[in-house]
Amino acid sequence: MEHQPFETWLLNDDYLDPQQQRELRRHTAACSQCAGLARANLSLRAAPVAQPANGFALRFQRRLAAQRQIQRRRTYIGLSLLTLVSMGLLLWLLTPLLPYLSLSPAQFLMTWVEAVVFISSLLQAFATLSEVFSRIVFGLIPPAAWLVFLMASAGFGALWLVSIRRKPNHEKVYSRARL
Repeated sequence: MEHQPFETWLLNDDYLDPQQQRELRRHTAACSQCAGLARANLSLRAAPVAQPANGFALRFQRRLAAQRQIQRRRTYIGLSLLTLVSMGLLLWLLTPLLPYLSLSPAQFLMTWVEAVVFISSLLQAFATLSEVFSRIVFGLIPPAAWLVFLMASAGFGALWLVSIRRKPNHEKVYSRARL
């Protein structure tokens, strides 16, 4: 016996049309589980609503203000610690550069020029090396194999994109597991 629509109708406070009310009455007459749920729902709705104790709102507002003050204090302490640790880390990272500050401007400029020349020559060496390796690799592997490799990579990429964009339907799996 299917209980789901009747349980939903019993637990939600939505308006039921006359046809739905007839179906619900017919089902609760035949189903003891749904009839018990309907009785429990009616008794819960008939129960008196408890009133808060006197001064509840004032106590709640004071407690909320105290919690906000504690949160502000924690935030201030956390930001202070983060700032101190960041400044210490920055100082530790800049320590090797401190001797350069004692150089004269001419020596400082020459040191930076040497560093720029070194980095540019290093980049030129890497460019030459990559050019040699690419000529060797492209010379050893035929162009048709590169084309097949690129097409296969594009196909796998498209399959991957399709697989991550599909929306899994957990509701069907869940409803089958419940039955």
